[in-house]
Amino acid sequence: MNTDRGGSDAGTKESRLQQIAAHGDHFGYDAHMRRRALRIASGVAVIILGFAVGSFFALLPERNTADVEEIVKGLNRLIGLMTHEIVELPEVQKHPETFIIEIIAILVGYTILKHTAEDHDDYRRAFRRIEQFYTPRARRQGWELCAVCVILATAVIVAVHAVIAVWGMHWPVSFASGLSRTGLAVGCWLYIYGLVMGVRTNLFLYNFKALRLINIYELGVKESDTRRGTQLAEKKLCDFSVSLTSFATIFGVLGALALYFLPTLRTTYFWIPLAATLGVTFVIKWIVVHYAKTKYEPDFD
Repeated sequence: MNTDRGGSDAGTKESRLQQIAAHGDHFGYDAHMRRRALRIASGVAVIILGFAVGSFFALLPERNTADVEEIVKGLNRLIGLMTHEIVELPEVQKHPETFIIEIIAILVGYTILKHTAEDHDDYRRAFRRIEQFYTPRARRQGWELCAVCVILATAVIVAVHAVIAVWGMHWPVSFASGLSRTGLAVGCWLYIYGLVMGVRTNLFLYNFKALRLINIYELGVKESDTRRGTQLAEKKLCDFSVSLTSFATIFGVLGALALYFLPTLRTTYFWIPLAATLGVTFVIKWIVVHYAKTKYEPDFD
């Protein structure tokens, strides 16, 4: 009897979620998150692909013309303005075409990511909280898609580097480097797209991150003191998580740029600082979010 009742309760909840989803995705959330997954993956892939194309252009003979030097100087000034003169790159480049392509790719990718972040912030300001409408099946399908993308990404990266390991010794270094980065660009696109598509079904995480955009003095003003205290504590955890992400991203990007552009530090493994800092940050953020859900909204799903 208890088993039948448990099954009936589960069926009722599944049916309720299906009805919500059918009317539902009331705020265009799913379509918004699918666009976000595509744009974030594309923004990162454009940057990596720019470095891949730059490596291929390094196969061209070295040459510096007055026109190219002026373009390099202009890009350097633009980067100085965007970074408040924190980053200043050498104006004399060994392969200026490579430098120009890489900087343009960084700017295009950064613009895509910046606009995507701004759009998501606007969405969260409009819809500060969304109740669960994904069915267990829909959530499972999201993570199954993520798993498929991870497998494909890993296969692409391993296959490309296996080809380089077997035949790459006969190729120019720049060609092998460009091929390696092309494989990484495709792999990263798949990793990021799959991850964001899986995470999109975690509406507690969406609600948790949306707290960042709520004025702390407006938070819970119409709630009881107990509920307001809970929301304030949850917002403090959210602010910590966001600050940690911002610091790690800036630190990782600066480290990667230093290992790529500075002559005394340059290495083909320039991406390691960014990958390492983001990896550690991801683990810490997962712990923070898991703690927040367990403590403040254990029955959300």
